[in-house]
Amino acid sequence: MRYLNKVIFLNSAHIPYAEIRVDGNVHFIGTQGVGKSTLLRAILFFYNADKLHLGIPKEKQNFDAFYLPYANSYIVYEVVRENSAYSVVVSKSMGRAAFRLIDAPYRKAWFVNDRHEVSADWSEVRTRILESDARCTITPLVTSYEMFRDIIFGNNRKPDMVSYRKFAIVESSKYQNIPRTIQHVFLNSRLDADFVKDTIIQSMNEEDVSIDLTYYRSQIEAFEQEYDDVMRWLRPNKNGEIVVRKQAEQVIQRYRSLLYSQKQLEEGRAELNYAEKAAHDMLPVLEEQIQEAEEKRARLVRLVGEERGKYSAERDKLVRREGAIADDLKRIREKRLYYEKEGIEEVMRRVAGEAALLHEQDSLKQTYAELTATYRDVLQKYDLLVGKVEAAFTAFENERRKAVLARENELNVWRNELYARYREQEVHVRNMYEERQKTWNENRIRLTEEISALRQQKIRIQLTCHFEKETGDYQEQLDALKDEERQTSWQVAGLKLTCDQLRQKCSDEMKESEWQFKQEAEELVRRRTALDEEIQTLTSLLGRWKGSFCEWLDAHKPGWQETIGKVADEELILYAQDLHPVLAGDSDNTLFGVRVELSGVAKELRTPARLKEELAEKEAARESYVRELAQLNGRREETLGQIKKKYNRQIREVADKQHLLEAQLQQIPARRKHLQAELTSWQRKEAEWKREQTEQVELQLAQKSQEQVRWEDEDKRLRAEKEKRLKQLAEELRKTEKAEEEVVRQETGVIHEEITRQRIEMETKKAELRRSQAKELEGSGADMSVITSYEKRMADIRQELEYIVRKRSLVSDFEKDKREYFDWEPQLRNEKKTNDTQLEDLENKYKLRMERLLSQQSEEDKILEARRKEHTDIHKDLASLKAFRADEDLCPSESYTSEMRPTRKSCGTIIGDLKSLIISIHRELDQFKRAVNAFHGNFTAKNTFHFPETLVSDSDFYDFAANLCEFVEDNKIVEYQTRISERYTNIIQRISKETGDLTQHESEIQKTIRAINEDFVRRNFAGVIRGIELRTQASDDKLMQLLVEIKQFNEEHQFNMGALDLFSQDSRMEVNEKAVKYLYSFSRQLRDNPSRKSLVLSDTFNLQFRVKENDNDTGWTEKIANVGSDGTDILVKAMVNIMLINVFKEKASRKFGDFRIHCMMDEIGKLHPNNVKGILAFANCRNIVLVNSSPTTYNVEDYRYTYLLSKDAQSFTQVVPLLTRKQ
Repeated sequence: MRYLNKVIFLNSAHIPYAEIRVDGNVHFIGTQGVGKSTLLRAILFFYNADKLHLGIPKEKQNFDAFYLPYANSYIVYEVVRENSAYSVVVSKSMGRAAFRLIDAPYRKAWFVNDRHEVSADWSEVRTRILESDARCTITPLVTSYEMFRDIIFGNNRKPDMVSYRKFAIVESSKYQNIPRTIQHVFLNSRLDADFVKDTIIQSMNEEDVSIDLTYYRSQIEAFEQEYDDVMRWLRPNKNGEIVVRKQAEQVIQRYRSLLYSQKQLEEGRAELNYAEKAAHDMLPVLEEQIQEAEEKRARLVRLVGEERGKYSAERDKLVRREGAIADDLKRIREKRLYYEKEGIEEVMRRVAGEAALLHEQDSLKQTYAELTATYRDVLQKYDLLVGKVEAAFTAFENERRKAVLARENELNVWRNELYARYREQEVHVRNMYEERQKTWNENRIRLTEEISALRQQKIRIQLTCHFEKETGDYQEQLDALKDEERQTSWQVAGLKLTCDQLRQKCSDEMKESEWQFKQEAEELVRRRTALDEEIQTLTSLLGRWKGSFCEWLDAHKPGWQETIGKVADEELILYAQDLHPVLAGDSDNTLFGVRVELSGVAKELRTPARLKEELAEKEAARESYVRELAQLNGRREETLGQIKKKYNRQIREVADKQHLLEAQLQQIPARRKHLQAELTSWQRKEAEWKREQTEQVELQLAQKSQEQVRWEDEDKRLRAEKEKRLKQLAEELRKTEKAEEEVVRQETGVIHEEITRQRIEMETKKAELRRSQAKELEGSGADMSVITSYEKRMADIRQELEYIVRKRSLVSDFEKDKREYFDWEPQLRNEKKTNDTQLEDLENKYKLRMERLLSQQSEEDKILEARRKEHTDIHKDLASLKAFRADEDLCPSESYTSEMRPTRKSCGTIIGDLKSLIISIHRELDQFKRAVNAFHGNFTAKNTFHFPETLVSDSDFYDFAANLCEFVEDNKIVEYQTRISERYTNIIQRISKETGDLTQHESEIQKTIRAINEDFVRRNFAGVIRGIELRTQASDDKLMQLLVEIKQFNEEHQFNMGALDLFSQDSRMEVNEKAVKYLYSFSRQLRDNPSRKSLVLSDTFNLQFRVKENDNDTGWTEKIANVGSDGTDILVKAMVNIMLINVFKEKASRKFGDFRIHCMMDEIGKLHPNNVKGILAFANCRNIVLVNSSPTTYNVEDYRYTYLLSKDAQSFTQVVPLLTRKQ
């Protein structure tokens, strides 16, 4: 038997030192305030280890400050075991009470030295303990009060509690209400039916019979949601649409579209890398081309400059020549006007007669001299005069004829010069026109070639595909898209097959692994079951040891192991409890009077110690199997998790590829439509280009044809102009020659007229001379009229000669101007025409050459500009690329790739496409997230399908969509539908089973309550208490009532519950609706009672009290606060609590062995002495010891120890044992 034997106070609660034995009924007496309640609380603290439920008033010091005020303050409890005792030391550690357990009986010398000093140093105390007994064990400091209670009451099944098993006074994991009952007795707490129920139930068995609501809460609290979640995939709206499926399809569609866009983005970045490399490679080529184009352009600029210089020089020369000719012609006009004004013709005519006049003058002078001289011989004189007149005329005629010949010779020379100049002008004109015709011919040939080239170009335009590259590219892309669609479809089918194969392999491998683990688990369970049976047998034997024949032999028959132990049956004899053995003095070493030699019998006797060792070994082995099972389950979960993870990773990789390919397939119609539209656009552009080019060529052909006609007309014009110019030259030659001949004719005519006139004058003079001769002969005097006529004539000639002298310089100037100007006027006019023609030709040639050169320069400028623009564009593209890559929003670091994808696009185009694509992806991502959120909004955080509670990062949305794709494609809703139906069907069946397991104890509870009621009736010692009775009532717990209904429902449908489908639409609809209704109700009840963790046996019924005290009847009630007077109230409550302790003791003693428990009752003086005696007997007959206190002593014979408490002069409490009754 185990029990608290002694309580020792050392500098505790104002008690310097006191040892109080409590191995029997104890009575503390003394006046108020001496510390009776203090001692009772110290004993209560051993049992409840709860400083808050010791009844210490709030206004007083707390337990630690009062009971352990000093470092050398201790409370020591000595506990007796079957063969030894141990000690519990309470001391202060870190400001609060803590426990140490010492496997040895208490010794004062541990704490108090020879000088009666209590040591405050625990290491010193430890040393003393070990010095007294080296084999003694001291536990570490126990600071947890719950752990201390577990140690004392034997809740020691945990591995870390094995070493504390020897300190238990009882072994029970359901002891919790016992220390509370003890404190209820001390505190006189009110009676509560729930507490009584729990105490009765906990005393029934060690099993924790309950329904785990936490399990069901985790399983069913989301039933409404799970059911609704599944039905969302099945229930159409009023339009016949299943909204969730439609939203899921939108999510999948946008997810695949986004995947495809991201793939395009990756390809675009690879293309950008390629384009960047191509751009860097192209830069030196372009720079070389730019240099070549600049050189060509510089050469053309130089040629244009040279042409302009040459043109300017030639034009300036022609312009100067034109100016000189114009100046000469102007000067000729001015001089002609001047000479016309001067009457040059008349002046020249008169000057031309100078020689004749001089000759005439000389002749007249001679004649006049002769006429005025004395004439000797009239006949001779007149003959001489006539001869002189004739001679003068002859001389005059000869001279004038010489003048005519000279003039004719001059005419011939002039004519020869004129013909020479004409031939030169003719040659010049011919050369000039031939040169012009050559230029025109060149232009005509050029035009013919250009027209031919344009006609060929027109044919080429019709036969050539200008946008062949573009249309070819798009046609190739369409063909490639067709191949891609076919290949992608095959790949998708292959990937689906691969996924199915991987899932099948995963399922097969998991089944194989499950089967292997199941085999191992079954083997372990088989072994554990065998051990359980052996442990059950050993436990049963050990449970029967208390009060068994074996125990009796240990106490009364030393050495029985070698006699009775070798022949008696273990189970039937040695561990039997109803043999009532008695020693017989004459039968030592005999077997029913027959002496038997048993030394040769080899039989191993299993003593309780050996049984405990075997039990410990079996339990250790069982724990090993349990650990192995747990480890096996852990390995199973880990292995299955690894298999699933391995295949899920592979399936996810394949599924990602599949989703990407499906996204590509999904985009192919749009891509085909886009490519077809682009191809059609380029074909339209091709047709438009051909039309425009054909129109341009036809326009150019028309222009060239018109130009050709114009050039042909110009050629005809030139030919006609040449003929005309040649005719003009001939005509001018003829006119000039005729004019000169006319001038010569006139001059010779004048000379002939002068000769004629001189001849007439000669004849007239001869006649006059003959008349004068005749007259003179007749009269012989001078004829004065003749002399006068001669004088008059000579005066006229002298006047005319004076005029000629005055006008000779004018004639000389005229002749000089005539030679220098007037004679050259036709040639100057021809030269002017020629110069104008040459200037026109120069302009035309310059225009043509400049057009050609400027056209070439323009082409080179375009080429150069194109090259420069391309070069600049590349630099801009590279700068844009640099800025693009520097922009973290557009080009984050994780997007870097070194891959290249061939492309013909430029960096700028790709960057523009990428920016548009990124913006599009952002827009698509927003739309995708909205679609996901719209779909996700249908489900709560704890949804059936384990959709994540929140989606924060982009990867969360992608993972969600990928899982949704797999969910939809694999039609997992069917799996959930089946699994949820099975699970909730199983839940209903499990609820039914557990409810049945819980309610099956009803008979045992009724039996226990009936025994309690009978015990009250049988052992009631107080006449004032006419009756104390307990009864059970049906539970009013709504949750319990619901579970009972579910149990009944399950029993009614137990034959078709296995086929129950909560989502079916067939004839079982009514059953389904009822099952769903029950599950809804269960879920709602759990939600309304969030703090309830379980349904225990106490929830299956209600317990009521009924106390009859004299004429007072409490009636059936669940709580009793007061019953009658204070004494009656204390008595009733103490009796009920002692009975409850006894119920626990009886059940625990059968398994562990008998033990004693103390109950403390303060101020017992409120009870009548007879009732005190009765309550002591009521408790003692149940092996419960009472420790009471009162101011004075009562019933001394009923207490084993009576202690007197008092205060000394220093207010220290003195505990003096007054009486000790021997038993």
